[in-house]
Amino acid sequence: MFSCCCYCQQKQQQENHFIIRTIEKLPVHTEVINLRRLLLSNNTTDSITADFSLAKRDEFPYMFFIINHSSQGILTIRKEIDRDELCRLRRCRCDTWCDLELEIFINIDKYNLEYITIRILDKNDHSPQFSSLNNQLNLTIVESAPIGASIKLEPAIDYDQGQNGIIGYSLVSSSPLPFSLHYDLIRNDLSLVVEKHLDREFISSYNFDIIAYDGDNHTGLLHIYINVDDINDSAPKFNRSTYTINNVSENIPIGSIIIRVHATDDDEGVNAELTYHLINQENCFEIDPITGDVRVICLLDYEIKTTYQLEIEAIDAGEGSKTDFCTLIIHLMDENDNYPVIDFYPNDIEMNVNTLKLFLNESLSINSLILSLSVMDLDSGDNGRVTWKLDGSSSMPFQLIRLTENTGELRTKNLLDREYISEYYFTLEATDHGKPKPKATYLRIHIIVLDDNDNIPKFRQENIHAKISEHTKISSPNGYEIYRVQADDFDLDQNGEIVYSILNENNHTNLFHIDPQTGVIRALVEFDRQQQDTYLLNIQARDKGSSPLSSDTTITFTIVPLNEHSPICDIDNKNLSLSIIENSKEGTIIGTISCRDDDKDENNGQISVASRWWPDEKEDNKIKSNIPFEIIIQKSNLSESTIQVMIMVNGLIDRELISSYPLLLIVSDHGNPPKSTNVSLLIEVLDENDNCPQLHIETTFLMINRDITKKKFLMHLIASDNDQDANGEITFELSPSTSPSFVVLHSNGTLVVQTSSNLIQDDSLVNLHVQIRDHGEPIPCLIVETLRLFIGSNRTDWFNVLKKYNSYDEASLRLATEQVQQGKRMVHSFSTQSTSGSFLPKNSLYITSLKTRKQIFTIFIGSSILIFIVIITIILCFADRLHKKIKSKNSLIKTNGMINASPYMLTNGKRMANSSPTKTRYCYEDGSPAHHYTSLKSIKPIIIVASSSSQSSSSSVGSTACGNTAYSRVMNTTCSYTAIETSDELMPIEFDDNHDDIHSGVELMMTTV
Repeated sequence: MFSCCCYCQQKQQQENHFIIRTIEKLPVHTEVINLRRLLLSNNTTDSITADFSLAKRDEFPYMFFIINHSSQGILTIRKEIDRDELCRLRRCRCDTWCDLELEIFINIDKYNLEYITIRILDKNDHSPQFSSLNNQLNLTIVESAPIGASIKLEPAIDYDQGQNGIIGYSLVSSSPLPFSLHYDLIRNDLSLVVEKHLDREFISSYNFDIIAYDGDNHTGLLHIYINVDDINDSAPKFNRSTYTINNVSENIPIGSIIIRVHATDDDEGVNAELTYHLINQENCFEIDPITGDVRVICLLDYEIKTTYQLEIEAIDAGEGSKTDFCTLIIHLMDENDNYPVIDFYPNDIEMNVNTLKLFLNESLSINSLILSLSVMDLDSGDNGRVTWKLDGSSSMPFQLIRLTENTGELRTKNLLDREYISEYYFTLEATDHGKPKPKATYLRIHIIVLDDNDNIPKFRQENIHAKISEHTKISSPNGYEIYRVQADDFDLDQNGEIVYSILNENNHTNLFHIDPQTGVIRALVEFDRQQQDTYLLNIQARDKGSSPLSSDTTITFTIVPLNEHSPICDIDNKNLSLSIIENSKEGTIIGTISCRDDDKDENNGQISVASRWWPDEKEDNKIKSNIPFEIIIQKSNLSESTIQVMIMVNGLIDRELISSYPLLLIVSDHGNPPKSTNVSLLIEVLDENDNCPQLHIETTFLMINRDITKKKFLMHLIASDNDQDANGEITFELSPSTSPSFVVLHSNGTLVVQTSSNLIQDDSLVNLHVQIRDHGEPIPCLIVETLRLFIGSNRTDWFNVLKKYNSYDEASLRLATEQVQQGKRMVHSFSTQSTSGSFLPKNSLYITSLKTRKQIFTIFIGSSILIFIVIITIILCFADRLHKKIKSKNSLIKTNGMINASPYMLTNGKRMANSSPTKTRYCYEDGSPAHHYTSLKSIKPIIIVASSSSQSSSSSVGSTACGNTAYSRVMNTTCSYTAIETSDELMPIEFDDNHDDIHSGVELMMTTV
């Protein structure tokens, strides 16, 4: 507690010294004392004039007082006096009294000076106050503090004195406290004293109040919070002393957390910070030192270890670390993670990619042991219970015999025969009963049956009879081949290798020799049947087995006359050419060849014929199976040794498919040795006029605008004939009875329409009957095609024309002809205005129309809106053209909406048709005349071809080809034109987009439908 001491001047008591007591904090103007009554004697009458004044005015302590009515001498309070403030400022001694001394001047007869003391008495105007912020104080004490330990506290402050000051303190708490409060009033010493042992784990903090009170029961309150600091006096403690985990899968992934152990420490802070450790070294588990998570760090295997026991320690971090221990027991659960294992004995058998290869002799007896088997699965329970079986055919000569649940034997149940089956493939399947999915192991067994020499060589023929020609000259020391014996042995290798020998060779010394490997018998001498006409040989076939087996046969050779002559055919040379006209009837004989053999002996003179078609090419069964010829062999009536080889038609011959057939005939006799003759034939197919011309045109309805083609309309018709030579030559002509004079059709197919003729009426339909004939003999083939030309002008409503005339009766448009064959239709046409230097495009531009007439109806119905848009686009393009480039007299025809071909083919971004005087312009979707070649829109472009006023015309004509397959592509078609002939004036210059003058010259508009 703060204690203040006021300093006051003290003087010795004198007779005229007065002490006036007054209380502090009196209001201003309060009367303190009447100086006249105090200082003047009682016998002084009021009539005596006296004047009272203070010696000083504004200095301490005069500033607190003022004398009112100086003659009366009334001393009053000028400024409020705060005794506590004076004590604090040490303006007076407060340990005893707080006195203020004043000097008073009294003017009666003379000036007198009087001293008075104003003693300021204390007023209990302050309550005790603690200096802590918000009257709260936080304290800390360790829980190990001994009894009697004290905590010094700062006393409260009360600026009053004596009984008005602090006289005592008290503790206020709602619960018992282990503290007491000691206060020394003299020393103003305040402290808390520990009275009982502290236990932070039981009570970690205390809240209570200290009340300070003065003599007038004024109080001050201090809230105390005492936190008991921890010491490491508690050991960690696990929740359980033993943790047990069951059914931990052995297939649990590495890094998985299987459990979290937890220990608690009643301490706090560092003393309660725990770390966990594994005491026993276990390579498959680790524990997180902070969280206590136990993780798997290796692959567990139930079959190796089923239970793990871990000792875990928890250590706190406090001073003098304390520990606790627990045990973690982990029981693994078996998973079906092991495949059954198939073991076999003997175990030195060759294995190749899980396939067991066994070699067994085919002589192995029934019930012979092949393999001893055992099956094991390391899993437990159903996971380790195995069912095994042999997966193979029931006719397989092997069986699996079960000895125990896990052992068995593979034995033979039938005899083996390598010549019947030389190899066996089967599988031993072992399957466990694990869940959710059983596992299976497969042992593939490949048994190879080894050969035993159990088959005797067998001749293909028994008691053989053969013939030898006498007097055959010996041209080689090894003689010549007269026969070949063949025997078969189904054994393998040496058991199946056959050695041939002559058993009775001593009886025929130096007459015959047999090749021991091939069985070829050769004659070593020239035989004469006059000396001996038969020879008997005993032939043996023996194998090379360790116990060789053999068989015998006999060959009787009969000596016959010499095969002196080769077959002879009645042709000058061995290469013969024959011909046959196509479509010849079946049974027609192409040619006959006579062959004979001059040998008189029956065998030597007997002839046979073999044939080979296309002998110099690879065999083509498809072609050879369709050969329309048959080879017939007949014996001649003239001689037994003469035959007739006839080649006859037995199918359809079509020169357009195959024009020639090469043939090789091999004519051979039956002598020993035989002789043969080869005859090469070439059968040529002659052409017949069996194909009529075909006009290639896609539409026969053409529309011509006389305002565009003011002089001539040129069109080139193209037809083809698959026949040859004169049969395939084609000429064109118009039917004279129906053709108008202003239309001319040249024999080469060039159609010229004089559009300037006065005979032509506007909006007129002209039917042209085009006769197309070949020059075949004896009767040429003629077809008639009808072309319909509609001739109009700019005033013509082309849409209605197309709608009106596009449908017609097909029968009314044909003339009766001897042979009419209409084929593929494709129109090739262009129109032009001739000038004095008539120019035609050098490259071809294709114009496309619909494929068939019937499609036009459907397109009109579905595309009426599209046609309207196209017509509007054409009008805009025409207006733009008039404004920029064309004279007002040139007009633009409105298309009928069905012109779906672009008259230009774009190649690498350039147009193929380019001519110096020809001005060709595209109207694009946006109406722009620019040459956006790479961004050509899919709407119908219009070709505008203007004409000069020259009256002369060029004979140059051009052809167009245009293909359109479906209405779906009606707006995206590519066409090209091809010039038929050109003159020097018609040679085009190189097309250049940069030359604006290219837009002057001939203008062309195609309205072909």
